[in-house]
Amino acid sequence: MLFGIGTTYIWLALAVILAIIEMSTTSLVSIWFVMGSLFAFGVSFITDSVITQMVVFIVVSATALAFTRPLVKKHIHKETVPTNADMIIGKTALVTQAITVDNKGRVTVDGQSWLAQADVPLAVGDHVIVEKITGVTLSVSPQTAKIG
Repeated sequence: MLFGIGTTYIWLALAVILAIIEMSTTSLVSIWFVMGSLFAFGVSFITDSVITQMVVFIVVSATALAFTRPLVKKHIHKETVPTNADMIIGKTALVTQAITVDNKGRVTVDGQSWLAQADVPLAVGDHVIVEKITGVTLSVSPQTAKIG
């Protein structure tokens, strides 16, 4: 008994609550503890020792976490796959439509026209460096060195 409630019910309630939490999130946060509480629930039928049940809960949860977390993390957090568009980062582009701080303009990189934004105003004919790509918009900055 714990707080006047049989530990069997506490472990079962904990498993249900943790399972609901797990189902309501998009990432794995409590599945290992659901397993631990289910094992402790089973042990509660064998012994009334709360310490033994807690040790089972901790050991099973930690073991499940240790063995499955690296595998799950590897599959959930995929690395960003570079695309051909990423190859233009760091390249020089030519402004073909003026860019202001408030309005996007257009630049040409490797013969392709892109929507572009910048933190400073840029005029048609300015040469810029591609800093990053967000969706279909390039973030550019003024080129400080003169071209050829």
